[in-house]
Amino acid sequence: MRLNSYRMRKLILLMALLLFAGGVNASPIADNGGGGDQWTGVYRDRPPREPRHPRPHRPHDADFGKRVTLGVAFGIGPGWLNPRTDSVTRAGIVNTMRYGIPLDINFTTKNNYYFTTGVFFSHSGGKLRFVDVIENVGIGEVVRKYNAIYLSLPTGIKLKTPSMKGVVVAAQFGFLHSFRLTAKASDTYETSERKVTTDKYMYTKQTAWFREAGFIGLGLEYVIKDDFRVYFYATYDHTFVNFFGKKAEPNLLSGKAMRATAGNVEFMVGICF
Repeated sequence: MRLNSYRMRKLILLMALLLFAGGVNASPIADNGGGGDQWTGVYRDRPPREPRHPRPHRPHDADFGKRVTLGVAFGIGPGWLNPRTDSVTRAGIVNTMRYGIPLDINFTTKNNYYFTTGVFFSHSGGKLRFVDVIENVGIGEVVRKYNAIYLSLPTGIKLKTPSMKGVVVAAQFGFLHSFRLTAKASDTYETSERKVTTDKYMYTKQTAWFREAGFIGLGLEYVIKDDFRVYFYATYDHTFVNFFGKKAEPNLLSGKAMRATAGNVEFMVGICF
């Protein structure tokens, strides 16, 4: 009976040693390979954490709009002069043209509000009918066609809707500051024998060197990819200052200085990126 008790105590001691050895092997200290960091194996039974993926690139139609958008644009349309002098009437329209580099700047965290500007070359003018002294003919009615080229710097606001299946509706308005580069004119009149149209002659000194206008327009933009777009705008602008300069000859009948304001409608296509 004493021998059985001795064997029983040995068996219990052996089982205790085995349990202790198993606990040591399962502890976080044993799991770290003796590296000194006792907390490495605390969460060994949890599934591994998935790696953090980088945030996807936000396109131009996301919540954050691109800061600066450049492009190229070209537009054509009719132009005319509105006379402000007695005995002078409008005689028709001329073809106008504008081309250059538009620049839109976004100062917000959305892509709906832009400050629009750029650098353009503008060809505009009009036709006026009045009585004048015709060389080698005498006094008669003349239709004079004016064509002037300006360096134009627009400043305005452009409003855009969110993209609807790639289509953006936009509106713009502001001011057009133009500096005259050169101007020419040509005359058309009738004699007793035929209708005469003269060659173009320089008219730069007779036109105002600065022209201030207001503009308003509507357009559509189509998103090709990210920030690359094509667009179409229809724009109307009207000048506030006299088309003619101080050196323009006064009207023959009224004796008053020649005065007229200019108007344009342009249909412009372009790309921006």
